[in-house]
Amino acid sequence: MADTKEPPDYRDSTGEYLPIALEGLSVGVLDDFDLFIRAAGDFFLVKPKNLKADRGLMLRYKGQTPYLYLRAADREAYFKKMEASISNVMKNPGVSVREKAAVLTDCAVEIIDRLFSDPGNPGTISAAKTYTENCVLFLGEHKQAFLHLVELSNHDHYTYAHSVGVAAYCIALAKELNVYSKEELAVLGLAGLLHDVGKCMVDPAIINKKGPLSEDEWAVMKKHPEYGGEILRRHKDLAPIIGIAAESHHESLLGTGYPKKLRGFEIEPAVRIVSLADAFSALTTKRSYSPSRDSLNALLLMKENIDKKFDGELFKKFVLLFLDPSQQKKAA
Repeated sequence: MADTKEPPDYRDSTGEYLPIALEGLSVGVLDDFDLFIRAAGDFFLVKPKNLKADRGLMLRYKGQTPYLYLRAADREAYFKKMEASISNVMKNPGVSVREKAAVLTDCAVEIIDRLFSDPGNPGTISAAKTYTENCVLFLGEHKQAFLHLVELSNHDHYTYAHSVGVAAYCIALAKELNVYSKEELAVLGLAGLLHDVGKCMVDPAIINKKGPLSEDEWAVMKKHPEYGGEILRRHKDLAPIIGIAAESHHESLLGTGYPKKLRGFEIEPAVRIVSLADAFSALTTKRSYSPSRDSLNALLLMKENIDKKFDGELFKKFVLLFLDPSQQKKAA
């Protein structure tokens, strides 16, 4: 069933405060910062920087909001502390799956925000690599851990939620295939995270338009894969497939996609994974101009396009991701 509600806007339009996922409070990254809650458009201090953030604080506000807020002035210090801590958080058995997913979501949102502001920054690309390596650790912990990551990211702006979702689906699907090493899984996750970076070159008025795009606007939007490929090829330390995936994720098996109208075997196997993950995330993520679909309806819609746009064998594996492990053998 489609969700017709417009997604809530949790971002601070003034840019003075940064939303932080509520469920990641207790991992220690936020102990040294003031934290605020937003109510009726104003921000109120709920944890001064000399007090520890703990699960009690999270439970106090759970159900009221998915976010508390950090001063934007503390953003750089917070991100550096997160980068330094994230690997230890992912390896800590005392941190729950939900808490780890919340930390990963915050990290991804910051990375994507920086990428769209300055896609040529090598430091941000390095942070993105670290993020996807930690995603592989996280998704190896529990069969359906990717669902927590996707659910928590869906509270955020479409651009962030979509990028996080595609990265998670890429890694989860590639793991299901049992042919990729951990290093290769991280590369595929990075390809998913960066696949839409070319949209930073498209007018934001087109990206954020609430109604259907005009023919001219659509022509501009369809250039984003080429822009993404160009941007990512400039980063010589990235695996070539990451730029290829950005450029080719809208190609279709029958040659009806764009920008090069590639067909069948011309589309790399890794790109097929990114393309499938991108399509499913787009269908199930809330957008201001289009309702989201639940997973079942999205999968049914995609099934109609098997052998036209999507690899049928990949799609079967993708469907298995959403079944309980006890049901997977019956469905295989």
